[in-house]
This record gives sequence, C-alpha cells and structure tokens, in this order.
Amino acid sequence: MTDPIDREEYVYQVDKIKFIVTPVYKEDGEPMRDILLKLMLAELEPA
Repeated sequence: MTDPIDREEYVYQVDKIKFIVTPVYKEDGEPMRDILLKLMLAELEPA
C-alpha cells in the first residue's frame, strides 16, 4: 500500500472542471502537460 505522505498530487482547475493528478514517473512516459492537454481537449469534444 502506498504511504499517503509520499504521494505527490497536483490540482488544476479550468472553469468548473477540477483535475487532480497524481503523477507516476516512468522513463518513457508522457509529460504531465501533454496528459492534461488531452484531458481538457476531450472535455471540449461533442458527445
């Protein structure tokens, strides 16, 4: 189980949408800005 003290968490808010991000670092992972951009663009796409 992960120790809550060691957990890194970032909160971003865009209008009424709040993103809570807990990064997992990998050597070949995507940068956080790219992940957040994808999440925000997905929210703008029509259903």
